[in-house]
Amino acid sequence: IEYINMPVIFLAASAGTGAFLDDGNYDIVSVPRASVPAGAVLGIRVSRDSMEPVYNDGQIVWIARSETLHPGEVGIFAYDGDGYIKVYGEQEPDDPAAFTDSYGVVRKQPVLISYNKKYPPRAVSPEASFQIVGRVLS
Repeated sequence: IEYINMPVIFLAASAGTGAFLDDGNYDIVSVPRASVPAGAVLGIRVSRDSMEPVYNDGQIVWIARSETLHPGEVGIFAYDGDGYIKVYGEQEPDDPAAFTDSYGVVRKQPVLISYNKKYPPRAVSPEASFQIVGRVLS
């Protein structure tokens, strides 16, 4: 088995309530090359159960850096200081004025969606800090 060294962030991305995500703090972990998808730049551990049955507590997922996602793609998000792994979605904004750009175009409101149906979708507040960190590859 061929191994490669990959960065894995110390703190987990919550698949539940949210845990702080800081990609400047990581360990270098030796993993089988075959377990890392092409394009992956770092790994992050999943925390909690909201993304079950696809992603489980403690599992390492591999991500590619990306500032944009298409609806339906799984991503890592920094939302109000917490890190999340969720499905990216969009909806008509609750407050259209808050999502209107300088050209008068109303943008869609991001929504973070869990696979586990006991967690409701969470619309991103326009007042909160929100960043797409990357796309999950595994």
